[in-house]
Amino acid sequence: MVDPYSIIQMPWITEKTLDARRISDGDDPRQQNNNRLEFIVRRESTKPQIKAAVESLLDVKVAKVNTRITRTGKHASVRLADGYDAEEAALKLGAF
Repeated sequence: MVDPYSIIQMPWITEKTLDARRISDGDDPRQQNNNRLEFIVRRESTKPQIKAAVESLLDVKVAKVNTRITRTGKHASVRLADGYDAEEAALKLGAF
């Protein structure tokens, strides 16, 4: 396995990503998948590599990984599995 620190470069923290960390109360259907963390990752990294890196660094289970490439680099939006909290994972990372 590749070193997780070589896959994940840094957490991506903006107002929008801070809102995505929160688990919704279930009333708003648009916010049901909000248990997410955002990272800047190496451009060559794949979704399975990103998933394995996040799981090993934060001791969580990842449900889904979405990626996009922008001017600032390759972004990975990682949704955590049920039973795991993105707020606690972000605190482990030292992002907040």
